[in-house]
Amino acid sequence: MPAVQNFTTVSEQSESNAPPLPHGKLNVVQGLRAVAALLVVWTHSIDAAATFAPTRQAGFFHLAGFGASGLDIFFVISGFIVSLVATRAVEKNQHSAGTFLSRRFTRIFPLYWILTLVIILTAQLGNHPILWNSVSWLSTAWLLPSSSYPAASPILSLGWSLVFEMYFYYVLAAWMAIQPRHLVRNTIIFLSAIVALGSLVGLHYPMLIIWANPILLEFLFGCVIGHIYTHSNKNPTPASRTVGLWLTVMGTAALVATLFTGYGTINLEGMVLNGLSSWQRVGLWGVPSALLVLGAVLWSPAMQSRPARLLVFLGDASYSIYLCTNPARSMVEHFWRYVRHWGGDVGILLCILVCTLVGVVCYLALERPLMRFFHNWYKPLP
Repeated sequence: MPAVQNFTTVSEQSESNAPPLPHGKLNVVQGLRAVAALLVVWTHSIDAAATFAPTRQAGFFHLAGFGASGLDIFFVISGFIVSLVATRAVEKNQHSAGTFLSRRFTRIFPLYWILTLVIILTAQLGNHPILWNSVSWLSTAWLLPSSSYPAASPILSLGWSLVFEMYFYYVLAAWMAIQPRHLVRNTIIFLSAIVALGSLVGLHYPMLIIWANPILLEFLFGCVIGHIYTHSNKNPTPASRTVGLWLTVMGTAALVATLFTGYGTINLEGMVLNGLSSWQRVGLWGVPSALLVLGAVLWSPAMQSRPARLLVFLGDASYSIYLCTNPARSMVEHFWRYVRHWGGDVGILLCILVCTLVGVVCYLALERPLMRFFHNWYKPLP
């Protein structure tokens, strides 16, 4: 399957008319999505296992929370891909801002709502009542900023990142409606100004903690990468591949270095939702993630080996894997008493495998059929 089709299977199924890209370029981005999802799964698996048995991994330097950096890779990739999709839609005069937003809605919300309902039903059936005053209904239902400070998480806790994702989409769509020819440039300027203003006045206000959070700069890094890609030679040269490879190595090394040097509390979602560690996170994980994604795009390896193809497939399923992490982790914890004698590190591996498998099944049984349904639904629309 061509690279552009592999990628749109996950992130922008409805944009399959986009011009083909150099072989392997989007496949490598899919591979990065898989790595990002597995990093998130890994850190949650360490948390789960450490609750029941001692683990070596939890005590290895700062490995326990390092996997949260996968989310920063996700944000940069999202900025890259969605800004490209929006730009191409404008260039082809294919979609209005409303259509752009509706496609983002149908991409994000159906699966998110289904899994949120699963969390609620599981909690009720398992006699684990949800602390309703500790969650945000705005965030839970519509992925909107909560009306409290610090910002509250939705019931499906990993959905907190989707609140930032949707805000980025809204800003892109607004500029698509106001000044479509310069929508990416205006989005970068607008969000940079809002983040700067938020830092000046302070983020200790409801709504503003999302609207002006420095973590949004990671989406803008992706937009800049998209601009570089759009205005560069689309046929990779040996020189560009070499530069890309070195950037990939530099980004990876900078990320891995924090595993040994430490990263404070930036791995905690609460420290992003109150804004106290956002700037530090952008510096320690956001900038290296941007180097990694830019390098991968320029390097553009073919991704034809079996392990690479497996990564591409897991990249296809990365949204499901990400959202299913906590429900699957809870399932492993429920049966932990039967395997705890194997040791905590075996339990981590088991949790990673179960979370990944549940995510893949969710992708095949729910996410992909939903994408096909909405893709076919959009076809007859003008």
